[in-house]
Amino acid sequence: MKKLYIANDLIEARLLDSILKSHGLSSVVRNESLQGGIGELPYVEIWPEIWIKNLNDWDAAKELLSGFTKINPEEDWKCSNCQETNPGSFQTCWSCSASIDFQLSD
Repeated sequence: MKKLYIANDLIEARLLDSILKSHGLSSVVRNESLQGGIGELPYVEIWPEIWIKNLNDWDAAKELLSGFTKINPEEDWKCSNCQETNPGSFQTCWSCSASIDFQLSD
């Protein structure tokens, strides 16, 4: 097994784990049960981690999540639906409510 990604929270970890599994890649989320220790345990020890079980899947998993990890909340983005510019902190378009586009490889 090899650590692929350290998530900001359990929701993000589960989302990415689901994406990996939907593409046939064997992954596991670690540190799920440590979330209850927030405030009591060192924060760097309890962040959810995504691990790839099969090292042969490493390159495919890394490529698959590259689109997700490239989202930079500091950069403005243009809505593909209405072409309006949105602040980087927005996840949906202020004008038409379309979700931010990030490309995941199929």
